[in-house]
Amino acid sequence: MLAAWLLSLGLLTAQLAPVDVAIDPGHSRADVGASGGGMREYQLTLDLAQRVRARLEQQTHLTVRLTREDDQPLTPLLHPNSDDDIAAEQGARIAAAGPASVFVSLHFNGGPASLHGTETYYNPNRAAEVSRDLALAHALQAHVVAALADEVGYESLDRGVKSDLSAGKPYGDFFSLRGPMPSALVENLFLSNGSDAAALRDDATMDALADGCVQGILEYFSTMAGA
Repeated sequence: MLAAWLLSLGLLTAQLAPVDVAIDPGHSRADVGASGGGMREYQLTLDLAQRVRARLEQQTHLTVRLTREDDQPLTPLLHPNSDDDIAAEQGARIAAAGPASVFVSLHFNGGPASLHGTETYYNPNRAAEVSRDLALAHALQAHVVAALADEVGYESLDRGVKSDLSAGKPYGDFFSLRGPMPSALVENLFLSNGSDAAALRDDATMDALADGCVQGILEYFSTMAGA
């Protein structure tokens, strides 16, 4: 059943028009992700992705596609804690992105309550594209942290750009970073941390995160245009 599901998605993907930016709202109702402060990751990521898309479409000439438009997964995802099911779901997200110049996966972190801040991941094993992945990750990380400070006065700990894909455990191994296009994954703030979660209850914080993502994407395209 899963193979047939992915095959049908692949056929649909072949019909998708190329876009400049694919935004992946991490998780879904089947694999909710982190939670805290009365919030769930899969809901926040879709909210944030929609804000990023709206800004990019309204302020730039860039075209945008989201990998999901509602709270449902793209695959059956019968075993959300299984690496195989997670890999299939993330493969479906990459396929749903279609042809795109960049792929940005949006997440919110979880862990011990003492952990807080913002970090961005890239895949160091994509030898042909790693310089582009790294440039995208650095631009997103810098602008998200700066937007939080400048727009809402929230000094998020800059946890830096990281390449340890095993940090994606227990939820897979950042399978979303294994597609054909330059990719980065932003862990915006920790839902499991009281201060970060409190900041996220303010709508202005979500706006700042969206602005940071947009500016990071724009810096990436500007940098690559001059490369």
